[in-house]
Amino acid sequence: KAKARGNKAYSSGNYEDAIDHYTDALQLDKMNPVLFSNRSAAYSGAGQMQSALNDAQKCINLKPMWSKGYVRKAVALVGLNKK
Repeated sequence: KAKARGNKAYSSGNYEDAIDHYTDALQLDKMNPVLFSNRSAAYSGAGQMQSALNDAQKCINLKPMWSKGYVRKAVALVGLNKK
């Protein structure tokens, strides 16, 4: 449920709410790379690039063969370099 609420908030551009919902979901499933990926995207949307990078790296650590974690990491690194 928390993931679904996070997805809905993210789709609506409510990144802060999405972050909160994905954080709630991670409390229940701390080893879920999809949740870290989703929260990374929400952090990026909110302009919190260091947090986005941290979650992207957690996603990569949990599922190194999944390309989405690397995409999230790249977005965060590009965002950090723009500051």
